[in-house]
Amino acid sequence: MNKSTSFICERTAEYVLIPALKQILQKKYEFVTPIFPWITREGSNISKAVHEKEKFHIVGLYPRRPKLANAEGTEIHIKINREIIAGAKSALEHGIPVVAGCPLANNFETLGSEPDCIWFNLYESTSENYHIEMDNGHMKSLLHKHIFASEEDLLNYIVGNCNLLSLPDALEAFKGVKMKSRGLGYYHPMAFMGGYKPVYFLMKIT
Repeated sequence: MNKSTSFICERTAEYVLIPALKQILQKKYEFVTPIFPWITREGSNISKAVHEKEKFHIVGLYPRRPKLANAEGTEIHIKINREIIAGAKSALEHGIPVVAGCPLANNFETLGSEPDCIWFNLYESTSENYHIEMDNGHMKSLLHKHIFASEEDLLNYIVGNCNLLSLPDALEAFKGVKMKSRGLGYYHPMAFMGGYKPVYFLMKIT
């Protein structure tokens, strides 16, 4: 291969990242529900009525794909682009920390065997590519200021930046994040369509 290419799509990466991040969040929050919000579903009138009196801590996740330069997969490449960084910064203004995650897998077998995942601090990031050296399916080393050094660091960042939000306030924040991730600075009623869209986790300490 002349350049790095992923062998999976972002939705496939989500199937690994969502349970991994949920497990981390459950160390602090007893109630953790991942959602992929649509204005006509999670944002519908019935959803708002059901959750009228509720407030949630919320974290967002942008899935990233592991890209390979060759079939041996000894090095994984991960791209963090400016659109998701803009979306994450918009979310944090509303008290919603948003991170990116990537499973460190170089084939389907590794992907299905609970691979290590790395998590990116998008608020501190700049647009760039990351190169992770692998040895028999494991990361050799990790020294980068934009990558959380441990699950504890990730959880502390999330807990320290979450505000309590009602569902209507959260939905408005989601729209703003969506527009920022498209590089647009104005509101549009169809903001839930197109562009990059995180998975969100609704959380409570009960």
